[in-house]
Amino acid sequence: MNGKAEIRGNAKFSHKKYYPIRKLIFSPFGSFKMLKEKMHADMCIEYVGSVLKQGDLQPALVCSEAPFTVAAYSDEMDAVVMLEFPKELREQYGLHVGDRLVTSVGYLEGVDVSLAPDIFPGEGFTRNYAEFVPIVQLFLASDEEKAMARTAEFDEVHWQKVERLASSYAKEHPDLKRDGFFYFK
Repeated sequence: MNGKAEIRGNAKFSHKKYYPIRKLIFSPFGSFKMLKEKMHADMCIEYVGSVLKQGDLQPALVCSEAPFTVAAYSDEMDAVVMLEFPKELREQYGLHVGDRLVTSVGYLEGVDVSLAPDIFPGEGFTRNYAEFVPIVQLFLASDEEKAMARTAEFDEVHWQKVERLASSYAKEHPDLKRDGFFYFK
């Protein structure tokens, strides 16, 4: 993770939340390959915890309930990416289209690297990074109330921009979504 956060995520990773999520994203049955995947995910906990704590706080919106997708914004890219999550999380938190969330974002430098194929930067693109890794705080941070309260860090202009970008993205790239927990895989 690189870059300096304008507003730090300042969230603590929750192991209590992680293990049920790991069960959702990895089948309880399977081969040795599946065991290796679970071990890899467990090794990513330190990275995810670091992004939650030190990453750049950014707005995100629930865009769809079926499939359950969240548009995660990055001001460095002036763009959103669509993240798809297991429906069980939407049900667990009672989330609906238009609900506001926050992410902690880590950035990956890429001077000589192409942008990630699902990022379509806007006019405010800083060109400092080639990728961003948004982590929805509500799903992995220990303090849910704080994660929801942090949506107030962004004014209505920010939220309207995220909504506009998410709507445009969904129309122009309806089938383009990241696994919401891609950083564990």
